[in-house]
Amino acid sequence: MGAKGGIGIGLAVLLVVGAVGGWLLFASGDDRQDPIVVGVTDRADSLDPAYSYAAGSWDLYSNVFQSLLTLRAGSDTPVPDAAESCEFTDNAFQVYRCTLRDGLTFSSGREVTAEDVKFSVDRIHAMVRRAAEEREDDSIPEEEKFVYTGPGSLVNGIEAVRVDGRDVIFELGEPDVTFPYILAGGALSIVDREEYELDTPRDDGKAVGSGVYTLEEFRPVDDESGEAGLAVLQPNPNYKGTKDVSAYPVTLRYYTGPDTLQEAWDAREIDVVAGQLNPEDIVAIDQHDQEIRYAEITGSAIRMLINSGQGDSPSAEAPIRRAVATLIDREAIARQVRLHTVESAYSLIPVGIIGHGTPYYDLYGQMTPADVREELENEGYTLPIDLSLGFAGQVHAEEVAFIAETLEADGVFDIEITEFPTVGAVLEAAGANEVDSYFVGWNPDFADPDTYTSALLMEDSVLGHGWGTPEINELIAETRGQPQRANTIDTFREIHELAAEDAVVVPIWQNRNFTMSLREITGIQQLRDAGGVFRLWELGRI
Repeated sequence: MGAKGGIGIGLAVLLVVGAVGGWLLFASGDDRQDPIVVGVTDRADSLDPAYSYAAGSWDLYSNVFQSLLTLRAGSDTPVPDAAESCEFTDNAFQVYRCTLRDGLTFSSGREVTAEDVKFSVDRIHAMVRRAAEEREDDSIPEEEKFVYTGPGSLVNGIEAVRVDGRDVIFELGEPDVTFPYILAGGALSIVDREEYELDTPRDDGKAVGSGVYTLEEFRPVDDESGEAGLAVLQPNPNYKGTKDVSAYPVTLRYYTGPDTLQEAWDAREIDVVAGQLNPEDIVAIDQHDQEIRYAEITGSAIRMLINSGQGDSPSAEAPIRRAVATLIDREAIARQVRLHTVESAYSLIPVGIIGHGTPYYDLYGQMTPADVREELENEGYTLPIDLSLGFAGQVHAEEVAFIAETLEADGVFDIEITEFPTVGAVLEAAGANEVDSYFVGWNPDFADPDTYTSALLMEDSVLGHGWGTPEINELIAETRGQPQRANTIDTFREIHELAAEDAVVVPIWQNRNFTMSLREITGIQQLRDAGGVFRLWELGRI
């Protein structure tokens, strides 16, 4: 872990020898493989990588688009993908240079160029600017204003992108040894500049990339009928990069929730279960069933409650946020609601990532509901306090109801719950002050404590809480200049102690990943790991 921060220096040129030829041996002429059908519950709310930060969208991006770098299964070291080499060219970790691999083509047939890489970054900045400008423009009706919920916070450190032949040079405003990880994620997916507009998301259900798959068809979930959505993916014979091109097409099926996903599995309509199941269905799985494969690993995603950090919402007031952080019974949630399929979380940095601690337990673990009532009444609050909570995803309904009952049990809060169809819709509602607090899951952008810190705890966070402090900003900048990541442990713990005191972002639990498939399917152990990449190309049949 300690050497991880310096991975960008001197990355070697990596070549995939025979990857395309190998695919042709398996899938030539009319002898096409039957698709592997994968059931998921995280929806792709946008096919445009500049616009969406949702986990379901990023799962698709890592298969349809290329980034300059990528992460191999089981590794936390970025390696070249669309690039043939990348490295920091200065000792201050502020200039990062990548040489684009030769011969890359988009699914549109155009050659991938360094200008396309620059354009892909410029689009994110352009959408952030557009949203900010329209937010301040009173001539535009509120319902018509452009609302941005994409990965802008990941690229705000890029001051300039320059092109020099096949080279792309990134100039950073501050030292940032984590920048190679950002280049390996979905935010920096490369799009065809002739197929996408600069400041407008593409919404025609199509995607033009150079990834290991091409998107042949996309259909979103029909919430009215409950019909599953789908994404039809074909192996891309023109892909050039580090990943092995699969011989198998993949069809992703997007289900409305864990109930419909379980029904599809019971009916054997799908080959792989890679979405969220109900806890009772997980514990009922016979792991020794010879007809299935089963994989379970400690996850790196966290479930959080996000409180408003500004405005006139009740949750904008620190005493109320601290009361909520105290009253949430994580152990009861993990035990009674989640049936031990998750682990209680008292830190935004999960177990297994450097900097993990227990700041939320240290601050709030010994307080009782009576203590909370007394503190709030001493602050002059009249109880119960009205508070609205938002969430998305059927799998979380029971949990949110349980938390609401806990918050109301001692007469401290009066809770109103609103369910939204997608995470993006929750973020939009929070940005419009339609809910006081909301629940969201956080999948890491990469396996480093920075992804649980800068993206969550700064004022421009995609979470939309509008909160941040100069002290935390300075400490984050300090960690980004340290290539030896083990030396950042104390600083990250200090940051998260400060975050716990303000309780704008409150952790609830850390996940465990459960995947199962028919016995004939291989590769489910590599499908997802702590790096967060969804590797559909690892799936095969025997």
